Amino acid sequence: MGWLFGHGQTRSQLIERLTRYEEHGGTTHRCLRHCTSGNVLWTVWEIMRPDAASSRYIGCDLLAYDKNCAGWGYKDMCEKMQPFYYSCPLAYLDMVPPASPEWREHVYAWHSARSRTLTPGDILILSGLSISEAVVVSRRHRSWIVESGGRLFRFPPRFFHHIIGQRRAKESATHPTA
Repeated sequence: MGWLFGHGQTRSQLIERLTRYEEHGGTTHRCLRHCTSGNVLWTVWEIMRPDAASSRYIGCDLLAYDKNCAGWGYKDMCEKMQPFYYSCPLAYLDMVPPASPEWREHVYAWHSARSRTLTPGDILILSGLSISEAVVVSRRHRSWIVESGGRLFRFPPRFFHHIIGQRRAKESATHPTA
């Protein structure tokens, strides 16, 4: 599905519209929880039908501003679609039966990686990037600066899931150089 924009719509108006209670033909859609992570709106929805048991799902709406419309818009997805976004709150996973165990593993890995601590001098073993090993040099704002092959790279937290191994600076320093 594509993007939908509203002319002159603010971000908060869009979020309010996307999370409001709706009823159609006896079927209700109720947003139980919602939050944003950057420009991703995470929601937990409960659908109640008069002739069936209620169901729940996790929604993932990408939010963006379009200067031509002078307003905010969205692209809607759900867990079943396995979006390439993993900042979904862990509590939301507990509220909804799994629709995509693979996607949930990525969410758990993303949260685990975000809680990782780095120290200058640490050696990172990486996978899925153009570099396979890097040394942590320093921190700049929310990102880290790493060195590999004599070149410096910015390493933001969203890349942490590429770390498959880490040797601490203390461990590296125990090998004296001549």
